[in-house]
Order: sequence, then C-alpha cells, then structure tokens
Amino acid sequence: MNSFSPLRRALLRAGTLAAIVLAAPLAGADPLPADSLYRLPVPLKDSQGRQFDWRALAGRPLLVTMFYGDCNAACPIIIENLRRTVELIKPAPGRLTVLMVSLDPLYDTQDSLARLASSHKLDPAIFRLAVAAGETQTRAMAGALQIKYRAVSNGEINHTTRVCLLDASGKLLAASTQLSPVPDPAFVAQIRLALK
Repeated sequence: MNSFSPLRRALLRAGTLAAIVLAAPLAGADPLPADSLYRLPVPLKDSQGRQFDWRALAGRPLLVTMFYGDCNAACPIIIENLRRTVELIKPAPGRLTVLMVSLDPLYDTQDSLARLASSHKLDPAIFRLAVAAGETQTRAMAGALQIKYRAVSNGEINHTTRVCLLDASGKLLAASTQLSPVPDPAFVAQIRLALK
C-alpha cells in the first residue's frame, strides 16, 4: 500500500530534482588533476589594475616565474629571456600567457609594474606582471613553483631563477633555470610542443 499523498510525492520529486541540479555542478567543479598547481588559490593584481586569481589562466599553456621590480641582477635577464622566447615562438593570439609575479608585494605596485612592462616593451596581450596581496600568498606561490627567496639587509632579494611551463590544467610540463638573455633551446622546444 502506497502511503504517500500526491502532495508529498510532488514535494519529494521537487526535492530530488533540486538535489540533482545542485549536485551536477559540484560533480564537475573540480576537474583539475591531483598534481595541478592551480589547486593553490593565489589572488593577484596586475599592472593594469585587474584583480584575478592565477587559476583563471587555466585553459592554455602558461609560462610563470617570479621576480621583483628593483632587481638589477637576475630579473632583467629573466625578463629579456622571456621576451625573446615569446618573440622566437610567435604564439597565435590567445594561445600563451606569461605570468610574472612579484617577490616583493610591499614595494611592487600596479604603477611600478606597468612602468617595468613598458620599459621592457612587453606585449600586454601575452605578459601579465602581477603582485599578490601580501607575503603569505607570495610565499605560497613561490613554494608551488619551487622558487626560493629571502630578503637581505641591503633591501635586495636573493632568489632562485626558475621559469615554469604549465599545461592548460596547471600541471608542470617543464622548467628552465637558465640565467641568460638567450632562450633555452630545450625549453623552447617544450613550449612549442605544449602549444600544438
């Protein structure tokens, strides 16, 4: 004997339908692989004043590194290397992003990053220079990218140089630690492969 009234049945159907609707996006909400670096949320602000989370860059290959604006040693070389690498590869519009995140959230600002991008003639359609809100997010991102750094007494920051290539889902495909303005041929080959 069925003890459900028509009203109760209707309510149960409505509840089941609501559960299905709510569960559908949750089931597909986390398509990232377990080793995706995009599992780490890092809110950033770029040189054009745009607030974004670096996970919003998923969906295409990404070159990502860290630097700081007042660096007069390694960082200008990294920037030149990346500029020449992009020039060599000539990615189709929208196919590649280069994200450079400051190691110095206290002093690097939207304006200082914009001046730096302009002085190095970086293509704003490809390059995004950005800064995290604070030291905690900066440390977290550096840890994910395996970039070590520490501030020293003269105001400079000692840091490792490492450019990472991520695939569309945030998985690390390759990395280059070459410190030279000349593009690393092996790394360039990896980037070209990722863009196919």
